[in-house]
Amino acid sequence: MTPEQIEAFLARPIVAVLSTVDDAGRPRSAPVWFHWEDGAAYMFTARTSLKWRNLQARPHAALCIDTREPPYAAVVLDGRVEAVEDPARLYEVVLASATAYYGDEPGREFAEPYRAGRPGTVLFRLTPRQLRGWDYAGGES
Repeated sequence: MTPEQIEAFLARPIVAVLSTVDDAGRPRSAPVWFHWEDGAAYMFTARTSLKWRNLQARPHAALCIDTREPPYAAVVLDGRVEAVEDPARLYEVVLASATAYYGDEPGREFAEPYRAGRPGTVLFRLTPRQLRGWDYAGGES
């Protein structure tokens, strides 16, 4: 994949798999929505979730975004994760994600409770250290 193809691929609403490492050193993976913007993947989760607790202790993760039907394609990135402590930004990312994944009206309805911020939810950003894309119809990049 070219850089332009990777950007276009990451703009699609595909459920990704986020991988973290737990306290015992075991890998943990979970499906997540993500919003790709300005070279980073934005995600949100409950502050009590295992993935967030893992990320607080070890702020690095891998994210795999792939299609499950031919022609297969994937982008895998890994890098440092940091919290984005901005309630307005949380709402923007939830709204962008929810409308992409659910459609306009259901997405707006999903995002509404986040409008004033949501103390039990954290917005976080994964900035890739490494990013690799594959288009199985056209080769690896």
